[in-house]
Amino acid sequence: MLPTRHQREAPPRGGAGRGVEVGIAVPFLAAPPPAVVRGEASLDEALRGAVPRDVHDLLAETFLGPRDGAGPSRVYVGSETCERLLPTRKAVRSWAAAASGSRVALSLVLPPLSRDGLAKAEEAVRALEGAEGLEVVAGDWGTVHRLRSLHPGLAIVLGRLTHKMLRDPRLAEYFDSPQAPAPARSALCRSGELAPGFRALMERYGIARREVDPFLQPLAVDEWEGRSEKLSVHFPYLFVTMGRACLLGAMHRKPAGKFVPGAPCRTECRKYAVEFRVPVPGGSGAEKDLLNLGNAYYHPVPPSVAVGILGRVTSSRQVDRIVVTVPPAATDAAASLPAPARIRPWPPAVEERVGR
Repeated sequence: MLPTRHQREAPPRGGAGRGVEVGIAVPFLAAPPPAVVRGEASLDEALRGAVPRDVHDLLAETFLGPRDGAGPSRVYVGSETCERLLPTRKAVRSWAAAASGSRVALSLVLPPLSRDGLAKAEEAVRALEGAEGLEVVAGDWGTVHRLRSLHPGLAIVLGRLTHKMLRDPRLAEYFDSPQAPAPARSALCRSGELAPGFRALMERYGIARREVDPFLQPLAVDEWEGRSEKLSVHFPYLFVTMGRACLLGAMHRKPAGKFVPGAPCRTECRKYAVEFRVPVPGGSGAEKDLLNLGNAYYHPVPPSVAVGILGRVTSSRQVDRIVVTVPPAATDAAASLPAPARIRPWPPAVEERVGR
């Protein structure tokens, strides 16, 4: 169910026949907006101006119309790709205290972790123990194993980075081409998640929810319905790839020190993002957009794909949550920078918009 700002449960959509949970992810803000954590901001307030207009309009048409005043039911805190952005024990305690008594639950998001990062993540998990509705989103199987060993009752969600699919948006139009051999089309439009070995691993660790992207290729029906766990779908960006170094973090360094894993970090990702336009192979002149957020690259999901996925959310038995990341917004200054790349300032006004 979506809670309203007046602490009432909003009715589910008739088309879905059940409630659909909406979560807001704030991976690059130093702290989640207080009004959202306290359940005082409506979903429309939280998203207006913070996500592209076409995505907002699609979400509004699907979720906001029949739920006047409905707000996000869950806040995702932490980065899915960089352990430097792991929240501190003190920070997560303050967020849990702010959410206490509200109808908003917290999800702690963890990236693929090193040994040191895993120790810090365990501190954050311990600080949240006992919080109502707590989930931990894990970005690698080593983290899943460690958390399940130490916290048998913890709700662990398998993050979207572990969903292995072809993600290159430049090749998406060929994934289901009628000219491709049937075996190739089948392989490109499904993952290995329905294999018996993978299902056994999910069952072994008690994974009841996994996160996926709104993939550009048409996934096989079994990818959505042939599961026992519930699915959460991310908007408005598809995760493409990540690395161990950060582009923005390397720009101010001398050549010999650029792109060195573990180099000093100024958390430039909290203020800036880089937008690329990359050519599609074949010489047609077509380009695809890539957004560099920290040490990862994302592709904005086209409206046509978003419409199909949102339609599935309202009819599927397994897809019962969407997660919307609050991304950087374009500015007039950024729009004047030349292709193929431009730097977008991360606007401090985002926090003000959803925290008023």
